[in-house]
Amino acid sequence: MKNVKQFACFLCLALVMSLIAGCAAPKEKASNNEDNNEKAGDTGETIEFVYWAAAGGEETAFKELIAKFESENPGIKVKASQVPSPSNGDYYPKLQTRIAADDSPDVFRVQYQKIGEFASQGALLDVTDLLSAEKDKFNSSLMTAVTFEDKIYGLPHHTDTLGVFYNKTYLDQLGVKAPEKIEDAWTWEEFLNIAKRIKDEGLAPHGVAFNWAASSAYRSLPFLHQNGSSLLTEDLKQGNLETPEAIETLTFLKHMYKNYMSEGNSMKGSEDFNMLFTSGNAGLFVTGNWMIPKFEADMKDFEWGATYMPVKESAASDLGGNGLAIPGNTKHSEAAKKFLAFMGEKENMKTFVEKGLFLPGRTDIDNFNYQLQEPDMMNVFIEQSQTVPEELAKTVTSTEFASLNAALADTLEQLFISDMTPEEAAKELNSKINSVLE
Repeated sequence: MKNVKQFACFLCLALVMSLIAGCAAPKEKASNNEDNNEKAGDTGETIEFVYWAAAGGEETAFKELIAKFESENPGIKVKASQVPSPSNGDYYPKLQTRIAADDSPDVFRVQYQKIGEFASQGALLDVTDLLSAEKDKFNSSLMTAVTFEDKIYGLPHHTDTLGVFYNKTYLDQLGVKAPEKIEDAWTWEEFLNIAKRIKDEGLAPHGVAFNWAASSAYRSLPFLHQNGSSLLTEDLKQGNLETPEAIETLTFLKHMYKNYMSEGNSMKGSEDFNMLFTSGNAGLFVTGNWMIPKFEADMKDFEWGATYMPVKESAASDLGGNGLAIPGNTKHSEAAKKFLAFMGEKENMKTFVEKGLFLPGRTDIDNFNYQLQEPDMMNVFIEQSQTVPEELAKTVTSTEFASLNAALADTLEQLFISDMTPEEAAKELNSKINSVLE
């Protein structure tokens, strides 16, 4: 009986070992397949794409293009991970945690202002080989934004930029026609004169509203560049605010805020700047093309339109939009690069910007079919996007820009709501900038 029990135990042990071996074998085979897929992009490979979609058009475009990519690349599946936008504050911390834990996605959406930070930490895959051949077909400022130390670390997917929306009902009453060509853009003086007339003639309590806040203080930077100045020196190593041109720009911004804007529309004010315009309480509104659908839905009591940013010495506007990047520790680099290249192709990029109401990263796309009541209005912003200075792009994508932007917001808020002079603001901001850069 004892021998029978021992034999039974032996059979049970053998069965367990056989089951373990049986489970282990497929696992090893799958691992080998992953290695083969990484090298050749064969069947069974899955990449994760992390992105946010702030509007319905973006989400639809991403889903359609992912389906198209999978149909053209039957060996690669895309796991689409849609998450809340960076405005909620935890998009980048969560992403950085995943990358540090070697659990990174394979492709992710990223603001241009964050490229330098990620690239400087060695967190992005160098994709110079993927994009260098078509480099001249992309907006040069956007290409600057995805470049770090002469290497390309992302796809300049799309952009948006600032322009001036105007209440046409008010301008008609003033006998003013907004510029229809960028070379005819209002000067600073003309811009403020119209704001003054809107107030003086009782059309609206405020001449101007501005889509800026502490987190987007950088939207004030185009005015520096319009006047031949900049936030940083050319080598990006020091503040550049104590020049006559920079001080003149700070003087202009303070004058505009104090005389023609709502007190609640400061850098840290709580007033809804969009509502100021849609309600007719501001006649001019500096904001971006992404607002067009909202105005089409909400501006029921007024006619409205869009024109170019005002100019001083030259034209300049804001660098907006997002790129696509690949983490340096992706486990599916070849498949991820295929997806990045696919999203950068002309027709695919055209599809995305048309549905998402953006401007393309490429400059060789035309004949857009924007689903708007006035689709030609987008041409203003397409043309304006070509005026983003490369120096501005280098500044907002520098490795320390988050801290620089915070310093800019704090100083502008003081300039606007206190007795601080433009000269004092320039000196203080330079000091803050130099402390950050040191």
